[in-house]
Amino acid sequence: MTIKTLRKAALAAAICSVYGGTFSSGALAAGFALQESSTTGLGRAFAAENAIGDNAAILARNPAGSALFNEMAFSVGVTYVNPEIDAAGTTDYYLLTSTGPSLAASVFDTANDYASSAFVPNAYLAVPFDDCWSFGLAMNTDYGLETDFDADWPVTHIADKTELLSVNIAPSVAFDWNDQFSIGVSANFLYADATLKSKVPRDFVLDAAAQQLLGTSVSDARILDADGDDWDYGWSIGALWRSVDGRTHIGVSYQSELDPEIEADVDSDLLQAFNNAGQPIGTFSNERANLTLDLPDTFELGIYHRFHDEWGVAFGAMWTDWDDFERLEAFFPGQVAGGEPIPDYNPLLIKEENFSSGWRYSLGLEYYPCDEVTWRIGYAYDEGAARNGFNEDAILESQSVGFVPDGLPVTWRTLSIPDANRQWVTFGGTYEFNNQLSIDGGLAYLWGDDERIQEFQALPLTPDIGLGTYFDGGTTNLEAWLIGASLNYSF
Repeated sequence: MTIKTLRKAALAAAICSVYGGTFSSGALAAGFALQESSTTGLGRAFAAENAIGDNAAILARNPAGSALFNEMAFSVGVTYVNPEIDAAGTTDYYLLTSTGPSLAASVFDTANDYASSAFVPNAYLAVPFDDCWSFGLAMNTDYGLETDFDADWPVTHIADKTELLSVNIAPSVAFDWNDQFSIGVSANFLYADATLKSKVPRDFVLDAAAQQLLGTSVSDARILDADGDDWDYGWSIGALWRSVDGRTHIGVSYQSELDPEIEADVDSDLLQAFNNAGQPIGTFSNERANLTLDLPDTFELGIYHRFHDEWGVAFGAMWTDWDDFERLEAFFPGQVAGGEPIPDYNPLLIKEENFSSGWRYSLGLEYYPCDEVTWRIGYAYDEGAARNGFNEDAILESQSVGFVPDGLPVTWRTLSIPDANRQWVTFGGTYEFNNQLSIDGGLAYLWGDDERIQEFQALPLTPDIGLGTYFDGGTTNLEAWLIGASLNYSF
């Protein structure tokens, strides 16, 4: 075991825990995506959201949607998301020395409701130019959540407070043939702002031992405190077909991947900085770090059919290409020695995520008792992106600091991204005041299976002694309630 190995492991674990948690959506969608693009879609579990076109919110899923409107149409709404993620497990602390690891303390604890509630707004505008051409503008969010563990959670150095705000702005143009087939394209501009924090637990159970070794308390010491933002851009393309009588709609759409590079200012009480000669000069203070996130491309199919004057059915399937999300890397451009980047930091392989691509299937039913009222129900099954099984690289890392011969079992699934397969049940409705004005309401409940989570981290204390932390537990509750409202107006 070397201080170089521990320093690299410490920084990797710190950034990974914060970075991964920031972009996770926990109980909301696979990986760290958000589905909440409209209230009408919420009522039918977003089945055929890229095909029906109840209002201008179709532009979030299909840029060809503006072709459905003969008048200027505007829609604005908000969804309140109240997730609840609970976890419990045993945290073992080991002193790591040249003779091997020795167990210093073992703590069992629970973390209740550590994913924060949030309001997710959206706004859309569809503007027809003539019988063939139309313009659209979508403003919504596709990624983001806040997770916040209690300050005395035993593994705040693995998972602590994270927050992300993201906004997607997508102007689009569509062309329509004979009121049956339309095609559209959009440019997607994504803004992301993140605040990331990781620290030693408050009232750290080994703080007395740390004071003897370091001469100071480490409780509440910052491992990483970062704030940053970035813009990135991509594109979408979509097509719509509807039958002559308007009773059947089929939509297909594709959204390209995005690769925002978060430029963050990093502070730390523990992570060491170096000068141009490669000598340590204290800890990070306003140090620049660049972290690139590979957001997946998606393909969506939607089919809607009004099989009776009073009934319609909708089906949706979305493929998300999470296979491209393989790893997280960070670059510290200010960490150079002799004009050359310090290898430990440029790049720093933070973690192999090895996500798995998957499908989201949804089915919705609509009831039209009269011209003014529409009722909706829906069900969806959302495949999680976190891969099952064990992270062999993390197991090898535990072996490198003395856990031999087999190492510690470490899962791909983490506390920051407690991803699991999810199921949705939804309900909603629309009331039309007249041909121009309508309001929507929607309610959804979703839940996922409890999953096993095992994580390991090594931190340096002195050149000869390190601290190993091993969490063995899992999620004990993974659910969310969503409620939405929106207003639609045509001019």
